[in-house]
Amino acid sequence: MFKFLTILTWCLALSLTIAQDAPNVPTGDVITLSLSSSEAQATASATSTNTPIVTATRNGKAGIGWPSQEKDASPVIQFFTPNSTVSWWFDWTKNWNQGVLNSDGVEIDGQFVPMLFGVDYLNNFDTFQDGMTELMGYNEPDLKSNTGVSVYLEPSQAAEKWKTQIIQIRQQYPNIKIHSPVMASNKTWLLEFFKSICPDDSASDGWGNCEYKPDYVSAHLYTTDMNYFKGTLIEFQKDFGIPLVLSEFACHKFGSDPHPSLEEVSTFMEETMTWLDQQEWVVKYAWFGVSRDPQWLFGVYETNRLMATDGSLTSL
Repeated sequence: MFKFLTILTWCLALSLTIAQDAPNVPTGDVITLSLSSSEAQATASATSTNTPIVTATRNGKAGIGWPSQEKDASPVIQFFTPNSTVSWWFDWTKNWNQGVLNSDGVEIDGQFVPMLFGVDYLNNFDTFQDGMTELMGYNEPDLKSNTGVSVYLEPSQAAEKWKTQIIQIRQQYPNIKIHSPVMASNKTWLLEFFKSICPDDSASDGWGNCEYKPDYVSAHLYTTDMNYFKGTLIEFQKDFGIPLVLSEFACHKFGSDPHPSLEEVSTFMEETMTWLDQQEWVVKYAWFGVSRDPQWLFGVYETNRLMATDGSLTSL
């Protein structure tokens, strides 16, 4: 965890320096600043005299997901200390400390982003977080699973529900930024969904003036390969043409038996976070996972943990 926060501070300082000379880019375009670790270190060193000193900030891209199954939000405050650059968090539900999660009186100094977990959750008994400015879309509706992490729907079914719900939400929250549904793995599902809600537009023009389009496209990505990580996200953003939120990622590969060491995870974390901070089209990202109970890691290898079973922060 301590390296996680150190990387965030360094990455934010570097990205602020790069941003001073970055061009304005249309939504549908992609900027890739592929610096190797050594090149990035050299760039940071060469510009150190002009690099802002980063202390407490809530303007960075990095966030965390805290499972609502933990019941208590109090441990989350450890990620939002004065020197932390973690800026946002979510719990896969519509609120915290309004019925879903308790906090024992703790205030968390970070943006909370609610989630509309599935199509049946808009008008359920939970209310949206007071003052919300962003909303995450359906969670992994492409996944047929009995683990409780998703509710499966065909793209056309989800699109019909989405069009009604998004109009309702935007009428109630006119300035809200909405994330797309996020896939477990099936990009084709999401492409069909976009074509269903915006049939007269395309990614090439950022889906035009379609009233149903989300503001951001959301993704999950689990891999141990840095080149695959970068290539997949670049292609993903090109396919959808709008800014991207990577709401789950880790040094892990489902469907195989990887056991990355803590050193391997640490290196992967440093390289991916540095790269993500350099991409103008990446809005937010969140490392997975943060949980005391290992069952809420849902099979992601434990060397990726930012929190130990006793609630303390890990060395990562």
